Amino acid sequence: MKLLALGVDHRTAPTSLREALAFDDPTRNQALDTLAQEFPGCERVILSTCNRVELYLACDADQALPSMEALTHWLANFRQTPGEQMAGHLVTHHDEAVVGHLFRVTASLESLVLGEGQILGQVRDAYRAAVERKAVGPIFHALFQQALRVGKRVREETGMDQGKLSIASVAVDVARGVFDSFRDKTVLVIGAGKMADLTLQHLATLQPGQVLIVNRSQHRAEEMARRWAGRTLPFEELDRALIQADLVVSTTAADQPIVDYARYAQLQRKHRGGRLSLILDIAVPRDFDPRIGNLDQVLLYNVDDLRSQVEQNLKHRTSQIEPAQAIIELETASCLADIRHQRHAGTLLRQLGDYGDGIAAQELDRFFASCPDLSETQRKAAEHLVHRLKNQFLHHPRAALRSATTLAPDTTTPHAPEAHPHAHPILSAVKHLFGLGEPAADRHGKPR
Repeated sequence: MKLLALGVDHRTAPTSLREALAFDDPTRNQALDTLAQEFPGCERVILSTCNRVELYLACDADQALPSMEALTHWLANFRQTPGEQMAGHLVTHHDEAVVGHLFRVTASLESLVLGEGQILGQVRDAYRAAVERKAVGPIFHALFQQALRVGKRVREETGMDQGKLSIASVAVDVARGVFDSFRDKTVLVIGAGKMADLTLQHLATLQPGQVLIVNRSQHRAEEMARRWAGRTLPFEELDRALIQADLVVSTTAADQPIVDYARYAQLQRKHRGGRLSLILDIAVPRDFDPRIGNLDQVLLYNVDDLRSQVEQNLKHRTSQIEPAQAIIELETASCLADIRHQRHAGTLLRQLGDYGDGIAAQELDRFFASCPDLSETQRKAAEHLVHRLKNQFLHHPRAALRSATTLAPDTTTPHAPEAHPHAHPILSAVKHLFGLGEPAADRHGKPR
């Protein structure tokens, strides 16, 4: 088999080029169809995300893959992007390297954010889209299904996806650790910028009972409230909002704290039933006097606290790169062995069918020659009988070949499957018992 991957990612190409080459769903479908016309006989998958655009192609060993130049020319024409604009940014992988690369991508080792979880679904979507366009054959069915299993295995065995890597997501993780439920909680967001919007996006998954938004610009607060089913209050009513709130997320760009210790201490005494207050101050400079965290029933986290957690999470993920890579190396060797094994089993199935057809034709010719007076009906009955006997005789060997679809590689010797491509005992037995691969005369023997 032959494999080729060509594309750009966040490390090799600027955002402008990735945007120019990106495929939405309709365009991807059209591209898959056009690739079939341009390069017939090739299996094909297109993976397009905000951080990467990659074309994957595969074909049997006796077919020709497009050259890198031909595929680059096709991509430039289809996306109407000058070739010189792509020069120096495209990366290619060939044959076995394609398998390792795809597994690293699916396991998020190649992602902008190490361990992020979206890429697994994006690879799954790319594979499903190619299946729907009938662009996938036995090679990519095996490869992409295995890639999805590898991505899942890396996450389960290394925990690489655990621990958030953004301030907003870590802030929400902190809130989740403090409160058991949010359905009866009031969330107050101070500010209406990007950080406030991103935090509300994460908070929406917790389904809080009420969301209040306070901002100096009422217009921006109302826009954000519409997006996240919140309610706005004028900035002048901040104290009333603080009294109601169980969780406060503050994200303003004020030059100095907007809530001092004395002010909040007075408000805290009015807080409903002395309930716990969690304050996530992710503004720089800080919006809340840090001494507020010393008050009873108040938990205060500032951006430095959250950033420290982000760094710990990143350190944990980074520590799992080596175990993840070890999994990928073993899975790559196993996948390559499986694909080669399946291709070899398919070849033997075809050879076994040809073997049976050859014997059936030879014996029918001999029988018809000895009985020249047979009617057409009798001849057809004889042909039907011989082919039924042939199929029944070959049924169990064929079933054994189809069932022998997993070759367990010697994991202590990565190249063992390559060194023994027919190592599966059933494949070897069928090949030698029926003399497959030998010249027809030797295989069928002399007429008896």
